[in-house]
Amino acid sequence: MENILKTEKKTSGDKAPRPKKPLFSDKFKEKLSALWNDDRRFSERLITSGAAVLAFVFTFLMFGPFELFVSNMSYFVFSAKQLLPPIIIFGIAVLAVATVLFALLRGKIFNAVISLVLGITVAGYIQGNYINIDHGALDGTAVAWHDFKWQMLGNLLIWAVIILIPIIFCYFSRDVWKSFVRIVSLVLVVMQVFGAVYLVVKSAYQIKNDVSGDGYFECSEQFKVSKNKNTIVFLLDRMDKKYMDKLLAKDPELREKLSGFTYYKNFTGSYSRTFPSVTYLLSGKKYDYDMPSGEYMEKAMRESTFFSSLASAGYETRLYTDTQYVAGNVENFGGTVKNAATSKGKAKPMKILSAMLDLSAYRYSPEAMKPYFHIYTDNITQKYIFGDKDGSVYTMDDAIFYKAFREKGVTLDDNAGDFIFYHLQGAHDPFTMNEKGEEVMFDYINYGEAMYKQIRGDFKMIFSYIKQLKAAGVYDNTTIIITADHGRTGTAPSLEEATGENYGERVLTLLIKEAGADTSTPLRTSMKQICQANLHKTFLRSMGISYEDNGIRAIEDIGEDEEMTRYFYMSGSNKTGTNRDTNLVTYEIKGDANDFSNWKKVKTEKMQYPFYD
Repeated sequence: MENILKTEKKTSGDKAPRPKKPLFSDKFKEKLSALWNDDRRFSERLITSGAAVLAFVFTFLMFGPFELFVSNMSYFVFSAKQLLPPIIIFGIAVLAVATVLFALLRGKIFNAVISLVLGITVAGYIQGNYINIDHGALDGTAVAWHDFKWQMLGNLLIWAVIILIPIIFCYFSRDVWKSFVRIVSLVLVVMQVFGAVYLVVKSAYQIKNDVSGDGYFECSEQFKVSKNKNTIVFLLDRMDKKYMDKLLAKDPELREKLSGFTYYKNFTGSYSRTFPSVTYLLSGKKYDYDMPSGEYMEKAMRESTFFSSLASAGYETRLYTDTQYVAGNVENFGGTVKNAATSKGKAKPMKILSAMLDLSAYRYSPEAMKPYFHIYTDNITQKYIFGDKDGSVYTMDDAIFYKAFREKGVTLDDNAGDFIFYHLQGAHDPFTMNEKGEEVMFDYINYGEAMYKQIRGDFKMIFSYIKQLKAAGVYDNTTIIITADHGRTGTAPSLEEATGENYGERVLTLLIKEAGADTSTPLRTSMKQICQANLHKTFLRSMGISYEDNGIRAIEDIGEDEEMTRYFYMSGSNKTGTNRDTNLVTYEIKGDANDFSNWKKVKTEKMQYPFYD
């Protein structure tokens, strides 16, 4: 009885199990079924899918990167032979996979996806070819994206309208929509095929002869110096004299650390941009923009005796800059630059693909998306292509440079002498290093402060370098030159407006400590009327190498009060650094260059082959 009662008590409270709710309601299943139902054969969907995907792939993944490469061949350190295989293979793979996957979709879902693919393709094509805003060259200069918020909004509305068009066609008639998708896709592809053929014919010589910036500067020995004699150049990009003046005024200790140096306060550049300033500085050969940049660099290296003279005298030359600023193709050096290396076997196909797809995305994306794809050309050629952040391949990144210096330090060799040229970021954005030499995020909001922090970090590194030269016992037999390629005039609409904080001054920083100089003497100043042509001759003189007398002398050979005539070649732009002017304006300078009344505009001419950097 007890057991029976227990059982009854246990079971008397049990409830009947509730029926399980279905995961999806019948109504939802009906709606899903309506979206998925499709009376079209798989083959029919496959053709429509293939047409839309082909237009997308060809526009963004194949023609886009190819056109960007051919149009800017001199910028890149890889050739067409290295570019085409990864692009073609990747494009075909995406085309095949996406076509099949989309074709597996059915009904309205298929229609919506294909409409979206076509809409994005058409919108991107129109964006890249007709309605892009010119944000300037990809030279690291920051873009004030917040100034374009209304343009971004308007641009997104255009995209929305274009994307809606195929959806509207589909809503009214599926058959019309099918024809629309196939015809528009075919037209886009055919137009770009003709464009590709035109580019190939137009650039056949360049493609055939691999006229790209082939090669790079490797950095395994970037801090090695000669026991005997050295000329070391630190070129701080865009280092206006006024920045140097401000540093000296704020930091009296800086002046003490520059004992033995001469500060030349009347030194002018020759060009308003990095190219051709660096090429001219090293070769001594003027550029009149009368030939493509690659041809000029090849001609300058062929005709200049600078590097060959150093080699003949037993000097070792090492350059740490971008090849596009010096020789285009490193083979133009003819073996005279020790650390010049070809990119053959170094450039990685997937890195090339990644770089070019990023560039294509920047070109074809809506304005609101462009900040996410905005790249610096040096990052394209070095970090993207070679994939090195360890400092083994030159890239213009002062934080990486300083890190490598702290790890390796100065070492010595037995060469008769070394000529070493370091191109640093200096006063050019993006500012990715602070005053301690640490890598930081670019603080665009506090632009001026970020710039001075980077400059101070550069000088911290230079003084650490000097300290090690002294410790190694080679400082006294070393000439050290701290200078700039240009001021901030390249972003000004005209040289007359290149003043103040916004655009900078027209006079460059130049500090020289000659070999054998009395380093106990305080920093002295000079107002010699000099320019970059004189600096080129100074390089040769510092190494005891004779140079041709063509009317241009080394700085040391010019009297303090001697009257000299100098020339400056300005290529300008509007106030935002975009819509670049194709005029080359020649100025004649007599007397104190700090006084702009001594600058006279003597010629304005159209540049036959504009180059902006």
